[in-house]
Amino acid sequence: MRISTKLLTTTIAATALCFGTSVAAQEAFAPTTPERLLNADAEPHNWLMALGNYSNWHYSQLDQINRDNVANLRIVYTASIGGCAVPPAGDLSANCNEQAAPLVDNGIMYLNDSMNRVMAFDVRSGDRAVPLWRLDPETERINRDRGIALYENTVIQTTGDARIIAIGKQSGEIVWEVGAQEPVDQPNTADMIATRAFSGTPGVFGTAGGRQIITVSSRGHGIGSMVAYDANNGELVWRTYTIPQPGEANFGTWPGETWRTGRAQPWGPAPAFDPETNLLYFGTGEPSPVYDPEYRPGDNLYSASTLAVDADTGEIAWFFQEVPNDQWDGDSTSSRMLYPTPDGNVVANWGRMGFFYQLERLRGEFLNATAQTDNITWTAGIDPKTGHPIEYDPNVGLQTYTGVGPRRARAPEDALLTCTSHRGAPTGVWSASYDPTTGITYQSRTVACMFYSQLTNTEDPALFNPAGGGERLGGRSELVMVQGEWQLIAIDTVTGEVNRVVRDLGVPDAYLAEVGTLATAGGLVFTGGEDGRISAYHSETLEELWGFNTGTHLKGGVISFAVDGNQYIAKIVGGDGGNSATGHLPTAMLFVWGL
Repeated sequence: MRISTKLLTTTIAATALCFGTSVAAQEAFAPTTPERLLNADAEPHNWLMALGNYSNWHYSQLDQINRDNVANLRIVYTASIGGCAVPPAGDLSANCNEQAAPLVDNGIMYLNDSMNRVMAFDVRSGDRAVPLWRLDPETERINRDRGIALYENTVIQTTGDARIIAIGKQSGEIVWEVGAQEPVDQPNTADMIATRAFSGTPGVFGTAGGRQIITVSSRGHGIGSMVAYDANNGELVWRTYTIPQPGEANFGTWPGETWRTGRAQPWGPAPAFDPETNLLYFGTGEPSPVYDPEYRPGDNLYSASTLAVDADTGEIAWFFQEVPNDQWDGDSTSSRMLYPTPDGNVVANWGRMGFFYQLERLRGEFLNATAQTDNITWTAGIDPKTGHPIEYDPNVGLQTYTGVGPRRARAPEDALLTCTSHRGAPTGVWSASYDPTTGITYQSRTVACMFYSQLTNTEDPALFNPAGGGERLGGRSELVMVQGEWQLIAIDTVTGEVNRVVRDLGVPDAYLAEVGTLATAGGLVFTGGEDGRISAYHSETLEELWGFNTGTHLKGGVISFAVDGNQYIAKIVGGDGGNSATGHLPTAMLFVWGL
């Protein structure tokens, strides 16, 4: 059993002495039932899932911390959580790569570090995080860990070597564990499958058919997939690949055999879930090879898309692709948000290539797209009927948008400037927020431009490596970012009105905005940047009302919770930014602020 026994010996014994079989223990470790998850909004003091509720609003109903008093926010406690990769001798720049956010259930905080280790803290005192247990799954391949999930009496962890582990909420012991590598028969080869890992944030959902499922997303070479497992024992329920295969609808949008290496991975947050339609909504990543569109002329479905799938079967109900034949790493793995508008029920997301999309939720019909920034040059706009870029031509394979992507015959010095940049854009787990009282959605992003160059042909026999060549398949490219700045952006989902604030971080050529936003009923929006600063902004004017510099890189989300009527803001710090102007801590840290 992969458990830090020294810590368990001391903390679990102490927990037993303190709690025994008291009512306090029963309340603190009460099961996180399917009913509680479905009605998470009824427990605003808790934070039961990564994005707050099944609609992925990333919104807190707590308002004790508000515009009038946020300037008094102070650190009330911190805790070291580890998670840093060991640097070479003499190198002080330990890399923690923390992209997850804590979960809180009745004063017990659960979190994980980037080495896949899971831990629990008692935070009911309001002035200290008391360690209860820590489990080390001894993951063979470590890259990052984007979060955990709660279900009944367990914490659900997915690992970098494709395991699912259910951990007892109170004991910290493994309840069950399954190896979840996909079968080798089809469509990915054994060499590709050996690279597979679970990358996104797990989610737990109750389906219309009465099943409780855990959804996880794959990472690695080959074809990506969204997979569902039984939340009670880890048995496979369904697997949905994100590229059509022979005999399936929409097969043929990749030339020849290029579909086998196209990736299109759903590596972001847990899907949004609509219990009324029994549909899960998630986004997919870029096509591979990422900067060589000449290798794969065609729409490259289902890359850079929204997919709606049946929660019981995994069958794709509909899809919507943002950028056919993407050429700039235009992932669309950002969180999908569900909310009502005068036009009906909507699924929406902040696209990486600069537009905010709203789709009709049941059938996926395109409603509208709003430009997040005012520097978009890769396209002249979005067709109001189709939702595709105006220049898109369904009759050609290699698309020529207003801004032409990398081309093999073009030297780096002749590369065209493309705006806006994919770096630091709203994708992955740095999720947007939605305020249901105003209909406004918020997100932070890096607004910049890029020079993209393809240096070698993907199929160069000396370089081509479909099972180890990354998103470039072994090809080489050059990326140069310029004109970078950090922006906090607010979009009215009804009127399309945009408000934004710009902050010059003084950190050039960095991935500046990978924290996302948290909106609260206190009229605030919390977010941060790679310069280490977390801030609270006025939700209407976007004026900065409070700020604190943690001294290290920031990634992943901010949350809010309450204990005994006192509201707190919490953030794990220790991202993987590489700019020396910010610096690194020797350990990842939990920071908690209160009044």
